[in-house]
Amino acid sequence: MNNGGEAADQMVREALQVTEVAIKLSALGIKNALALSLAYAKENPKVKGKTSLDRLLREGKELKIIALQSKDVGQFKELAKQYGVLFAVIKDKAQNEKVDVMFKAEDVAKLNRIYEQLGYAIPKVTTADRKKDPTRRQSGDSLLTRGKNPLDIDPRPSVRATIMALKKAAQKAEQAQEKVQDITAKEER
Repeated sequence: MNNGGEAADQMVREALQVTEVAIKLSALGIKNALALSLAYAKENPKVKGKTSLDRLLREGKELKIIALQSKDVGQFKELAKQYGVLFAVIKDKAQNEKVDVMFKAEDVAKLNRIYEQLGYAIPKVTTADRKKDPTRRQSGDSLLTRGKNPLDIDPRPSVRATIMALKKAAQKAEQAQEKVQDITAKEER
């Protein structure tokens, strides 16, 4: 019976050792996961709400600026969090009643909605309409071709004209070379 008791004690010790190793491994895994999540949180602490200007600039994305009254900043902060907008408030010491709010250009639609809810007029974006811009000169002169005035034509010859001129020069040089060879051949006789 003693042998049976020793075998049971041996099995219990082995089970305790296996359990101890499993606990150590799981604790190590949890520690590594926490360290990884902490590093991620430090690198990217916020995705919405107020942040520093430096943080916005580090992202390297295009930024836009809008002006707000200082009294509306608190309400703006709440709405920005609700809409998921990351922004930075820039205070101008010369103007106490106004502040500038800088945000990512990709959030323009969200900011327009927030601006409306605060009672501000949405700024109009003026873009040049390409169809309205004159692309050619308007003139009844029949000399104009493809919208160019004869005075505007580039005085430099085209590549094709240059090549043709070089070919003619090469032919003349070849003919001159033949004449020289003919003259030297006659003189030698």
